[in-house]
Amino acid sequence: MPDQSNVDSQSPVSPTDNSNSDSMFSNMRYIIKEKCSLKNIVITLMLIVIVASLVTIYKINEIRTRGYIVYYGDKEVGIVRTQEEANSVLDNIRKELCSTYDSDIVLEDSLKFEDTHAKDNMLTTPEKLESNIKSNLTYHVKGYVLKVNGQEIGYSNSREKLEQLLETIKEPYLNSKEGKIIDVSFVEDIKIEETEFSLNKISSTDEILEHILTGSEEVRIHIVEVGESLWTIAKMYGIKVDDLISANPDKVPERLQIGDEIKLTTPKPLITVQVVEEIEYTASTDFEVKTEYDNSMYKTQSKVKVKGEKGETKYLSKITKQNGITVNEEILKEEVIKEPVDQIVVQGTKELPKTAATGAFLMPTRGRLTSRYGMRNGRMHYGLDIAASPGTAIKAADGGKVVYAGWKGSYGYLVEIDHENGYRTRYAHCSKIEVKVGDRVYKGQVIARVGSTGNSTGPHLHFEVLKNGVHVNPAGFVY
Repeated sequence: MPDQSNVDSQSPVSPTDNSNSDSMFSNMRYIIKEKCSLKNIVITLMLIVIVASLVTIYKINEIRTRGYIVYYGDKEVGIVRTQEEANSVLDNIRKELCSTYDSDIVLEDSLKFEDTHAKDNMLTTPEKLESNIKSNLTYHVKGYVLKVNGQEIGYSNSREKLEQLLETIKEPYLNSKEGKIIDVSFVEDIKIEETEFSLNKISSTDEILEHILTGSEEVRIHIVEVGESLWTIAKMYGIKVDDLISANPDKVPERLQIGDEIKLTTPKPLITVQVVEEIEYTASTDFEVKTEYDNSMYKTQSKVKVKGEKGETKYLSKITKQNGITVNEEILKEEVIKEPVDQIVVQGTKELPKTAATGAFLMPTRGRLTSRYGMRNGRMHYGLDIAASPGTAIKAADGGKVVYAGWKGSYGYLVEIDHENGYRTRYAHCSKIEVKVGDRVYKGQVIARVGSTGNSTGPHLHFEVLKNGVHVNPAGFVY
């Protein structure tokens, strides 16, 4: 039997076979079309994956590089990844300052942030950020100020320290050996206020105390009295002579006059401690002096007839002191313990005789002073030597009674007068004596003549003054 398949394959194509062929081509086109659509889909998917990957990579990179530019005040100090990093650095700086200065530190500026992107190698290290902030750092101390009458006197980081300082100022005045303390207070308006201030203003309590005790100056005036000089005045007030001279440029130290006004620049405390206390004390009361007159006695004579006696009174007083100096006393109670006894003095009214002493000596003669009172040639010279021509009048230096008139050894002819007031005068080397013992002479009366008798090198008067039997320098008495 012939092979049918071979026959079929070799037989001409029938119309029916053409239809199948079209269908096959149609299927192929469909298949090709389907393959093209699948390829497009794959490409699209690949593009989506690529874009998504790129977006993801961008997002990851954007997040990883996100950061902040840091400003302290208006100054850029670095770049950080998070704000917490910079805030932590600033907080550590503040804590370090608080610990260093034992005070609450208030920073004048704060951190500001600006968004940015930066790689890791662009970031500022914490150490560098700290250094940059410190280089622009300004800050204040939060503490307390002591005010006196509104004036700022001292600053401290502790209210307790300033309060203790005020107690220290009061302390020397809290104990009284004289009476009972009623009140201790400050004259000035004292306040302690919380404030902020620069660190260089803070002081130790010792420094503030020194400033309070010597912080201001008060100009006082001293009136020059007899025998005073800048040196004695300086010693009196406990100040330096040089300071006194500087305060008085218009005064010549060696030429001060009685009544001159001398300016004193002395420290005055800024705070005045006022103490009010009650004191009980006993004080003497002066007696009165009453005068009776007696016409049998000379005017220069007087005597005590009844000696006065002081009385005694017990007082209770309220005394106000400022810095230890009494400024007011109020007598609360007084009790007389003993009445004073008046003193009665009898005063003469009789006119003085011409021969009575006046108490002032005149120069006994005119001439040239050749030798003064004091050491001379290794020996004491007790008088004044006045050279004059022989026979020149010698006059009584003051009124009195002649107690010696005659030759007296090295004095030669000598006249001695008792002035009956503790003084005696001697007139030596006379050529002639004009009075005798017992005579009463008046001031200026001629009693002798200049000569060169006794131990003398030429005509002159040797004049001596004795007070209560002791030689004194005549130059301090004659005029």
